[in-house]
Amino acid sequence: MARLTARVRLLLASVSCVVGMGCATPTATDASSTPTRWEITAATSVDDGASYWPAAQWRTALPRQVGMDSAALATLSHDVRLRRWSTLRSLLVVRHGYLAFNEYVAGVEPESLQKIQEVTTTATGLLVGMAIDRGKFRLDDGIALFFPEYANLLTFGPKSGIRVDDFLTMRSELDFYDEPYDGSPLQELNTHSGDWLRLIFSHGTHTSGAGPWRFNSGGIIALGGVLRAVLGEPADSFARRTLFQPLGIDRTSWFIGAPNGLPHMAAGLSLTSPDMARIGYLLLRDGRWNGAQIVSTDWIARMRERRSQNLGKWLTYPVEYGRTLWILPPVAGADVVAASGVYGQWIFVVPGKDLVVVATSNARNVGDFALPIQLLYDVIIPAAR
Repeated sequence: MARLTARVRLLLASVSCVVGMGCATPTATDASSTPTRWEITAATSVDDGASYWPAAQWRTALPRQVGMDSAALATLSHDVRLRRWSTLRSLLVVRHGYLAFNEYVAGVEPESLQKIQEVTTTATGLLVGMAIDRGKFRLDDGIALFFPEYANLLTFGPKSGIRVDDFLTMRSELDFYDEPYDGSPLQELNTHSGDWLRLIFSHGTHTSGAGPWRFNSGGIIALGGVLRAVLGEPADSFARRTLFQPLGIDRTSWFIGAPNGLPHMAAGLSLTSPDMARIGYLLLRDGRWNGAQIVSTDWIARMRERRSQNLGKWLTYPVEYGRTLWILPPVAGADVVAASGVYGQWIFVVPGKDLVVVATSNARNVGDFALPIQLLYDVIIPAAR
């Protein structure tokens, strides 16, 4: 197994006590019957969701109307509202295009913009695929091609062999590791007022090209520079025009740096939980949205390819990596894929059950971070008949 950084160990480590199921104790009075203004309402009729796309709001249905175990989800709702898992902030379940579970706690509401951390990386993967679909560049193109202004940093030695695909698959070996403590390259960038790209490219490498897997935010941020170089506009502008607006996402926030207003493409995006579900629904529907192919089916398949295996486990679940997507154990004959961010931000896509699940959290330990995976596999997926 590749050497894991502390941040990635937070993502991959398993724990002996499964926090949130056997270890947690409710800490609040029973509020499970208290209505909220975002309460799920019954659908007047239901369909299979194959031709449904959410407008300003998601449509809703009672769990039983979309083939889900009402009792299991009622218990889950009860536990969420009791704050049984104190770091969980929102949990949404979309089945056949119907929002069937919709809970918010800790002051979070459907309209709340939340920093989605490294879930941003998956959005970047979609944007890169859209540019590739438009013929702007190729996966095998060398990174140095796009940055003549940094030729002295990129055209000599091992860095001269780094390709676009190496950044997407986290196999570039660029020594810009992610660590959750002061002094790491990522922490330095997050507080850096100068040129982010020069800072990233100034770091060395471990080997020459396509090396062992290692989560690397620097490479993903650099892809924002690639997008600007080939598109002639900032990556966040391209995202707003070609991805977010077609999906009906009109409220976003993106941490911006230099040069030229470069967005933090690895962890700087904020979205609402319902809009995170739209990203998941685009992945579930193979890049299609309301009659348009927003991202090619071929690119979605490339994102789901197993590029790195045997990376470790989240709790008891083996984890692999594609192109800006995590790959979890299959369900009903199809891989489960996930976008994941530190502190417990998740978009799960379960094609075998026609499910999208979103969770946001404020986790500070491995068990709380990985709790949504356990809820997915132990509660939500079994409830989907």
